[in-house]
Amino acid sequence: MKKPRRSRQSPAPGPQPPENQSHTVQQASIVSAQWTGPLPPPAALEAFERIVPGGAERIFAQFEAEAKHRRELEQRQSKFLIRDVHIGQIMAGLYAMGGLGVTAFAIYLDKPWAAAIIGGLTIGPIVFAFLRQTWAEDKKA
Repeated sequence: MKKPRRSRQSPAPGPQPPENQSHTVQQASIVSAQWTGPLPPPAALEAFERIVPGGAERIFAQFEAEAKHRRELEQRQSKFLIRDVHIGQIMAGLYAMGGLGVTAFAIYLDKPWAAAIIGGLTIGPIVFAFLRQTWAEDKKA
């Protein structure tokens, strides 16, 4: 015996979209731009000015302030470097004078070996440092 054939049923009842409903598609895009150098190109400055009135002037002011700050830091660094060199020279001079003083005192006490060792250890490195600096300057020339 054959089973009775089922009739096809329509999909389950529920909310159906109206046939006249329109579909909207939205698209988003991200635009990125970059440049090298301290200031953006003129076209970008014009765009900034359109978006934020006075924006281009603010960018220039920020650039000028940053450049001024950088120059001040470089000047301060140069001053400290020169100061450190001068302090080093003074300390080296005091060291050499002290060594020579101790050498002279050893000679006065009739201790030639002590005078030779102290004098050699004091004067030798100083002479070598000056010669090394002279050799480095000769290589640059």
